[in-house]
Amino acid sequence: MSAGLSGVRADRKFSYRSLERLASHVRKALDYPADRAIDPLLLFENLDKIEITASGVPIPMSGGVVSLEGSEGYTRYDRQRHLLEILASELTYHWLETKHPRAAYFVAHELGHCVLHTDQLVRLAQMPTRLQAAFHRGRADHEAYEDTEWQANAFASALLMPARGIEALEHEHDSITVSLVAMQFCVSLEAAGYRLDLYQKRRSQLLV
Repeated sequence: MSAGLSGVRADRKFSYRSLERLASHVRKALDYPADRAIDPLLLFENLDKIEITASGVPIPMSGGVVSLEGSEGYTRYDRQRHLLEILASELTYHWLETKHPRAAYFVAHELGHCVLHTDQLVRLAQMPTRLQAAFHRGRADHEAYEDTEWQANAFASALLMPARGIEALEHEHDSITVSLVAMQFCVSLEAAGYRLDLYQKRRSQLLV
């Protein structure tokens, strides 16, 4: 059992390798080469061009802005409109407009929930509010690779900083540093540091 997890048990287990593959498929669908930074505002404003399938049924996506305090935003399934929504706070949307590195991670993370946890988002929307709250309790009874937040974080890192892109950057400069990764993919130094550390430890698994 892993400590410090913040999500719930996911329907499926995902390894770093499988999340790298999924992120690569999403990049190809969005026409982003592995060595190119994703424009998070463009991604957010074109979510309606992405279609997710749950139990064989297509579910369209959309992005929106809501007034929130203490939260960057969240993802939900709207039952009435049969729609997956990524909702950003006004501050997060401002970050998107000004290319703040945190904004890119927000969109990639929430998109990860849509891709990885579609069925769970649909089920959650069908629960009464009191049961939705109960759904988020007792979070530490599963491993990291089963955790919804861990999975979304790992997916976001792979989407924003593909292993193949880091490899290309490494070949171009004969070595690789955190600052190079951060500059190339327009992410924070912290996010680049975590990703580069993982890349160096699990290179053979990530270069799929």
